[in-house]
Order: sequence, then C-alpha cells, then structure tokens
Amino acid sequence: MTFLEKIKPHLISDDILIQEVVLHALHDFPNVPEEWTNELLKEAFRNKEKQSSIMIYVENQTFNEEAVRILIENIPLMEPSKRHLAVNLVHRIEPELALKYKEQLQEYIPKRTWSLYELLLHGTEEEVYSEYGQILNDLEQAGSEQHNFYIIAKKLAACLVKKGWVTEDEIDLVLEDELKEKWFSFNGTLTVYMIGLLKLQRYIPLLVSLLDRDDDSLLEEVSVTLTSFQSDEVVKEVAPYLRKDNSIIYAASIVENIKSDFGVMVLREAYRSAKELDHQDILIEALCHQLLEEALPEINEHMKLDYSSGLVDIEQTVYSYFSILGLEHRELAHWRQVALERELDFRLKGHDLPLAPVRNENKVGRNDPCICGSGNKYKKCCGK
Repeated sequence: MTFLEKIKPHLISDDILIQEVVLHALHDFPNVPEEWTNELLKEAFRNKEKQSSIMIYVENQTFNEEAVRILIENIPLMEPSKRHLAVNLVHRIEPELALKYKEQLQEYIPKRTWSLYELLLHGTEEEVYSEYGQILNDLEQAGSEQHNFYIIAKKLAACLVKKGWVTEDEIDLVLEDELKEKWFSFNGTLTVYMIGLLKLQRYIPLLVSLLDRDDDSLLEEVSVTLTSFQSDEVVKEVAPYLRKDNSIIYAASIVENIKSDFGVMVLREAYRSAKELDHQDILIEALCHQLLEEALPEINEHMKLDYSSGLVDIEQTVYSYFSILGLEHRELAHWRQVALERELDFRLKGHDLPLAPVRNENKVGRNDPCICGSGNKYKKCCGK
C-alpha cells in the first residue's frame, strides 16, 4: 500500500490524536488529492474542536471550486475569533477561481489584491515584471505585513513561470549573484520557489547545499522545492545534512515527505548514528510519518528511552503510527493516555491553538504556526 492509501481511512478520525498526526503528515506532502482537502474543510466546519487545527494544516493544499464554495457557505457562520483562519485560506485561492467568485469573496480580499488578480490573468510581461519588482521592494519595508506580501509575491512568481516569462539562464544569473551574499534576497528565495514550479532537478545539489544557511524563509522554500521533486536523488544529497545540528530539522522534513524505501533506510541510518536525544526525536517522527513497518526496530528502541521529549509529541506520534498501520504494542494504551493528559492539561490552561499537545504554558507544539507570525512552523523558526 502507498502512503496515501494507508492514510485515507484515517483522514477524518474520531480520535483527535490520530487526526492531528494525519494533518501533520499531510501538511508538507505535495500530492494530497484535492477531494481530501474538501473533506477536511467540511470536517472543520462540522467539528469546531478540530476547526483551528484543520484550517492551519490545509493551507498548503490546492483549493478547487468545491473548496471555494465550502468556504463561502461557512465563513459567515464561524465564530468571529476563528474567522481569520478561513480568510487566510481564501487568500490561497488561485486568482482565476477567486475572480469567478468575486462577488461572494470581495469582503475578504482587499481591493488592491483584486487588481493584482486581473493583472495576473491579463497583464503583459512588462506589467507583471514591473509589479513583481514593486512587491519585492514592498517586502523589504513590510514589517509585520511581510507574510501577506510574500503570498502576493509568490502569485506573481507563479504567473511568470506559467506564462513562460522566466528562463533557466535568468535563474542561473540570479543564483550566481545570490550565492555571493551571506543572505538571500527575497528575489533569490522566490527564484528557489520558481525552480520547484519548473521542476528543474538539475539544481538539486545546489539547493541542498543551502541547507547549511541560517535563513528560515530561504530554507522553507528550499525544503518545499526539494520535496516537490519526490526523488531519491534528493534523499541521497540530503542524507549528510541529517547528521548536522544546524540542518537536521529541514533535512528530516524533506526526507520525511519523500515517501520511499530509500528514504526510510536513510532515516534509520541517521537515527542509529544520532547522539542527541532531540535529534533522535526528530528522526523518529520522520520515520513514523513515512508509515512503513521497516522503521519498527528504531521506533521500538526509541520508546524504551526514559526521558520526556521537548521537541516532539513522541507518544502521540508513535501511538498514531501503530494505530494507522494496525499494529499491536503493549504500551499503546499508555502512550495514548500520556498524549491525552498533555492535551487536556494544555486545554485547561486556556490555550486556543491546534490540538498538538504542549509541555507547558511557555512551549508551543513544534508543528504549530510560529508565535512570531512568520507563517512557518515553530520547529522551523523560533523553535530551532
């Protein structure tokens, strides 16, 4: 069975622990069926307990026409304090589809954005490139609005790729300049995004070399682009970075989301060589999200360790791994109880974040959106 075939029966789970792990496992995986996103949106509006979690973790998926209708019908019925989660998804809708439903969506999208959508569909190459240059300048001045401007910049970059207005020679020139600098500019980071859209696998070694950089926005795009290739060549190139302190989080995320026997082998080898407990946690989570039984020896060994994890909700992750695969373990009920107690403790303290258990009031789940507002997961931002 494929990864998606194993996940499918648990896509909508009555067990909130399994539901959360399913959402985590799908969040960065590039091939989630559109109808799954629709089912998750329906579940979010049926079940308010799941609403925040689902809406945060489907943001990377494709929203088709049915998804747009689901949002239009249900946003007015949401609690005002939660409505921003759905509005964030509205901004992820492709311009052509958004314009089709402009009358119903216009109260959620600023006027400037509607003008941008018209430009993306009907503008000339010169006009789109001019707007792209302007948004790059806006990003430099954006401050707290940087994340919103970046979403717009990605729409412009996607338009340039879709219309064939970006060449590999231009990409080479941008990267040549960017590699000379300590920090990538927004243009450089968006060029990495374009490489993914164009499926230019010849850049794999160069992109992997960027995992050593300390730049979260860049690393997020590198991770997404490399994952999109779904290639064992990527796994091979990334493998050494699983053994480095400064790159293990992104490297593990990439290999975790390239579903292959080779990926599992590389993660198992990295786990066996890891010395730090936090690194072992990260690698076990990645192995669990692969949903292959070949990882059982390392997972069983890891769960014998007597310590409390600070990075991964390990009992929840391993409990869900065994449950999804239909495997028995004498500690299964204990793991579930530990995870549920953490969740209850979290909720009793009045937190209104997704379902991921949190250790205390000062810690955010590593897969939750970062508290700084960057749009990245906590584990890939302030939680590094």
